[in-house]
Amino acid sequence: MKGGLVKEIFVMALDSIRMNKLRSSLTILGIVIGVLTIVAMVAVIEGINASFAQQLEAMGANVLIVSRFEPGIHFGRMPEEMRRRRKLDFDDAAALERSCPSVAAVTPQAAYFRFLPPVRAKYLANEIDNPQVIGASHKYLQIYEEYTVETGRFYTEAENLNKREVCVIGAEIVDALFPNVNPLNKMLAVDGKKLMVIGTLDRKGKFLGQSRDNSMFIPTNTFRKFYPGEDEVTLIIKLKPGSDIEKAKDEVINLMRVRRKVKANEKSNFSVSTQETVAGLYNQLTGAAFMVMIIISSIGLVVGGIGVMNIMLVSVKERTREIGLRKALGARPVEIRNQFLYEAIVLTMTGGIVGVIAGALLSLLIRALSGLPVAINIGSVVAALAVSTSVGLFFGIYPASQAAKMNPVNALHYE
Repeated sequence: MKGGLVKEIFVMALDSIRMNKLRSSLTILGIVIGVLTIVAMVAVIEGINASFAQQLEAMGANVLIVSRFEPGIHFGRMPEEMRRRRKLDFDDAAALERSCPSVAAVTPQAAYFRFLPPVRAKYLANEIDNPQVIGASHKYLQIYEEYTVETGRFYTEAENLNKREVCVIGAEIVDALFPNVNPLNKMLAVDGKKLMVIGTLDRKGKFLGQSRDNSMFIPTNTFRKFYPGEDEVTLIIKLKPGSDIEKAKDEVINLMRVRRKVKANEKSNFSVSTQETVAGLYNQLTGAAFMVMIIISSIGLVVGGIGVMNIMLVSVKERTREIGLRKALGARPVEIRNQFLYEAIVLTMTGGIVGVIAGALLSLLIRALSGLPVAINIGSVVAALAVSTSVGLFFGIYPASQAAKMNPVNALHYE
């Protein structure tokens, strides 16, 4: 088919759409919703994936996490065996460092949280609710490479051993309590307990809508003195450079089984996770979200496709005499078919373009309102436009074929 004829058919298709603006708009609404969903959800998922990968990378290589429960296992009803598991002990950290050849450093990590009334930190008249009060050893920054000190310093081994009442705070706490004051060496209060600020952390922003800058780190032994009942401990382990992670994992498991008196024929009553374990759990969650996105967008695209087929059948019926006249003047069946097929494609392509723009705007709105990271992927945009065009092609074939098959004599006499 010559280029001039193709252009003429496209122009005719656009003229037909312009003549029926409302009907055309309502017809492509399903396409818009389907494409909008694809673009917005992929943007959010891609943004979260990139942010999560950055989080794992920031943890540093060769990190193991020992906890009482398997990651994610506490969602839903917990089996009786797990509820009876003994908590990990602060002293397990020292035992792992002492007895595991592959282990470079270990920090026990515990957190203090209270919902009602909330935990409250104050400095003079300024206050902030629900700071994350974390008890960790002086080796925390050695293990978690993500965190770096901006001003001041982190606490020392001596301060940890001597239960010094010192803390290192995140940027959000600095903003709330010390907006116009240097926080170093100032005394803040957490539910009445006095702590001297000796350092501040670099700003980290948010992840999944949660701030990473409202953390307050205090020495492990100080935490145990302040909050003796908060003894749910997680052990974060940094392995020596070049260590085999599976061998190190076996070392940790064997020692923890001995310390927790687990018999040879019994299952371990604790969990040792690697970065791959955490990434696998995360991929399961995002995979489920992706499947929901596919289902929702597919429904929208199918509804839109059915709408396109319906309007094209109506259009063929309304323009029966026009079809007969064009055939009488020499138009071939393939040209009649392409006219209506291109009209369907233009309809769905228009819906795809509108859906892409709306999806991009929606993803930016989601980022603004929730703080979730987004990343608009050019691949998803191209895929959305390709799918919308394919929907027009698929659902437009039948009406276009019906138009092409019309008998010109009967079409000219159609009332």
